[in-house]
Amino acid sequence: MKKASSLLIIFLSIVFTNFSSAQYALNSSEKIKTTLPENPIKTPYVFVFNGFSHDYELDNITTEMAGEHPFGDKLAKKLFLLSEKYTSEVELIPGNPQTKTVIQKPVIYNAVRRIEKQLKKSVRNGEISLETASNELNKVLDVALNILNTDTKDFEAAIESMNDNAAKIELFTKGVNLIY
Repeated sequence: MKKASSLLIIFLSIVFTNFSSAQYALNSSEKIKTTLPENPIKTPYVFVFNGFSHDYELDNITTEMAGEHPFGDKLAKKLFLLSEKYTSEVELIPGNPQTKTVIQKPVIYNAVRRIEKQLKKSVRNGEISLETASNELNKVLDVALNILNTDTKDFEAAIESMNDNAAKIELFTKGVNLIY
């Protein structure tokens, strides 16, 4: 009986010692966290999304449907596809012919439209080449078309935090990794 009670006392002392050590370790790690600098160096955004090619959908879009674009027919078709996927018309009142345009993920859609406008302006002013602008817009459209049906709250918050279109272009082209 003495043997069992002494083993029980030893076991309980080990358990309480470990518990207090764990609490001490937790408290000391909290102190370390508070001593870190308040404004650490910002790391670039890296968002990973699943992606797939939309070439089969582009084959069904004619040049008459997409219209002309200064960056080429393929990008005109992708812009048409973007509009088709992100926007829809909804009746205001049943029986009334008036409709309202509803945009899914308006932050992303409007950012892509502003980026397109900025790239056109940059090419027109001779700041970047047509080929570079086409490649950047192609990457932006690929990202936008692939993230329509995924959770993009953090990505949208990153877009909203940026005021400059050049930073948004950088986010779309270098801050997003599409896994095909």
